Amino acid sequence: MRKPDRYWLPGMAFTLGLYLLVAMAVAEDFGVFFFVMLGTLVFSVTLFYWLFPGSHLTTIALANFLSVYACLFLFFVESNFSAAAEWAVRLSFAMPILAFMAGVWLRRGSIHRLVRHEMEPRLRYAPRLFLWLIPVFAIGLASFLLPHLAVAGESLNYILLGSMAAIALLVLGVSRDVTAFLLETGLLFEDFFSQAKALLAPTLAFFTYYSFVVIVFASVYRIIERVIPGPHFVISGEMRSITFMESLYFSIITLSTVGYGDLVPASLLIRAIASLQIVIGVWLIIFGFSEVLRFAREHRLHDARK
Repeated sequence: MRKPDRYWLPGMAFTLGLYLLVAMAVAEDFGVFFFVMLGTLVFSVTLFYWLFPGSHLTTIALANFLSVYACLFLFFVESNFSAAAEWAVRLSFAMPILAFMAGVWLRRGSIHRLVRHEMEPRLRYAPRLFLWLIPVFAIGLASFLLPHLAVAGESLNYILLGSMAAIALLVLGVSRDVTAFLLETGLLFEDFFSQAKALLAPTLAFFTYYSFVVIVFASVYRIIERVIPGPHFVISGEMRSITFMESLYFSIITLSTVGYGDLVPASLLIRAIASLQIVIGVWLIIFGFSEVLRFAREHRLHDARK
C-alpha cells in the first residue's frame, strides 16, 4: 500500500475543519458520539488519500460528501430517532461511511482503471450514478412515519440500525461510481481554481471600485448628519444621529439592496441619496460582471493562440 502524499495533511485539515464547523454548530455537547464521528472521518480520509494520492482537491468533494451526510444523519435522528439509545446512534452513523470505505478498498483496482480510461464518458452520460439516492431518500422519508406509530424503546433502536444497514449496503454497492465521481470532481475543482487565478486581477479591481462606492456614500451620509440638522435616520426604532460605522453598515446594505430594517432613512434627502446609490450599485454589478467575462474570454483566446 502506498503512503499518503504531501497533500494528505492539508486535505485532512480541510475535511476535519469543515466537519468541526458543522459538528460544533449542531452538537449539544462534545460527548462520545462527537468523537465517534471524528474518529470515523479521520479513518475515512486517511484511507482515501492512501488509496488515491495526488488528488488533493478531491478533499473538497470528500469533505462536502461527508459533511452533507453528517447533517442529514443528525437531522433525521433529531426528527425521528431522538429517543434512540446512544450506542445505536453511534453505530448507525458509522455504518454507511465504513461500508463506503470498504467498497473503495475492495474495488480500488477497478476505480483506478475507471479514473484513467473511462471517467469522462461515464460521468457525462450516466445519470444512473445518482439513482441510488432514490432508495436512500425513500428510507429517510419513511422514518417520518415513526412518530405517528408511537415506536419507542428497543424497537426504535433496531429500526434505526436496520435503516442505516440498508443504506450502508446501497453505498457499498455504488462505492466504485461514487469514488469516481469524487475524483472527477477534484479535477473539476482544479480547473475552477486555475480559472479563478486568471480572474483574480479583474475581480480585485471590481471589489476595489465596490469598496470605493461604499466608503464615499458612507462618508456622505455621515457628513449630511453632521452638517444638516436632523436626525436623518431611524436606528433600531430610535431617531438619533448616525455614527460613521453605522453609516458604513448602511452604505453596504444599501449597495447590496438587502435592507434589514434595523437602520432606515428618515429624511427625503437621505432617501434620495440611497436611491442613487442603489442605481449605481446595479450598474456596478452589471458593468463588473461584463468586464470579468470579457477578461475571461480574452484570457482563453490568448491561451488558445499559444
